[in-house]
Amino acid sequence: MADSQLLFLASRKFDSDKAIRGALLLTDIDTKPLEFRCTNPIRPTSLQTVLYGTMLQRHVMVELIGVPLFNSLKQPPSVVLVEDPDLLWLRAKASVPILQVTKESGLDFSSSDSDEKRTTLLSSNSGQFEPVVLVAHRDFGDDIGASVPLLTQVFNRFDLLEPFHRVLTALEQVHQQKIGEAK
Repeated sequence: MADSQLLFLASRKFDSDKAIRGALLLTDIDTKPLEFRCTNPIRPTSLQTVLYGTMLQRHVMVELIGVPLFNSLKQPPSVVLVEDPDLLWLRAKASVPILQVTKESGLDFSSSDSDEKRTTLLSSNSGQFEPVVLVAHRDFGDDIGASVPLLTQVFNRFDLLEPFHRVLTALEQVHQQKIGEAK
């Protein structure tokens, strides 16, 4: 597990929700950054909004953010962690477990889509951090069992939600500096 790597994949909306950027933060098991990458701003047109309808968000998250960022890695991480449930759909295109990490209060257990096989509560044995819920894609429930030993080891020492704050703050800086914007 010493050479294991975690990938934190997140997105943020900008410009009054008209633009979205995605980013990845690849870390070692101490959550030390190894690599950061982000997308250029994605600005769906009104025609795309009409044609994709409710599928637009998932399309942007998976096809325009998740796939390009994941494919940019030289080698796959041990596990991909996401906050946005739409990014779980990247799992069908990736060879590694992808899990949503959320606070227990942030998950809607009443949804018909949730079941015990694809969710688990992860507690920090150190007691330093609030428990988190791990959610797997509905077709990849085994990702939970495959990832819990590594994530437990990490979570006993580091908050699994904290790297997402780093990613989103970095995205904010990238966007303010207009990196990747057309000149």
